[in-house]
Amino acid sequence: MADGEGKAVSLVLRIVALCLSVAAAAVMGTASQLVIVDDGDRGLSSYTVSYSQYNALKYFVAAGAIAAVCSAAALYLFAVRAAAAFCSLTLVPLLDAAAQGLLFSAAGAAFAARGDWGGGVCDAAAAFCWKVSIAARVGAIAAVAAAVAALAGGAPQRRGCGSGSGGSCGGDC
Repeated sequence: MADGEGKAVSLVLRIVALCLSVAAAAVMGTASQLVIVDDGDRGLSSYTVSYSQYNALKYFVAAGAIAAVCSAAALYLFAVRAAAAFCSLTLVPLLDAAAQGLLFSAAGAAFAARGDWGGGVCDAAAAFCWKVSIAARVGAIAAVAAAVAALAGGAPQRRGCGSGSGGSCGGDC
């Protein structure tokens, strides 16, 4: 793949990763369901199942939001770097790694929490479990998109820096 094609693919995948991480956090943040139970002689009772009752799912929402911020910053720096020689190139791989780590760990936490419930919660609150499963899958796809975007973008190149020239960065790279 030529250098320009790799950067274009990376740019598109960065946008996809950003959108998916926001979508995953939003879906998980709205995951709740009112469950009505027939207690027999006592009548009907109800309770709400929500993501906020599970630490793994709260982590998923927070990690998704932080990963979205990291992805947005990396996308901005990646696009600016492509348009002009920008010497904050070392930030892009760090932001990429942070977003990937948060997204992969958040998806794993959501999948693990979903697996721990067994049939109890999911039998009573099927819509809640469906939303959690969808959010976890979207988060995992966002993590893969972020990883492929980082790989497709290639190693950062320092234009105008080094060899004592000072370049546009004043030799601080």
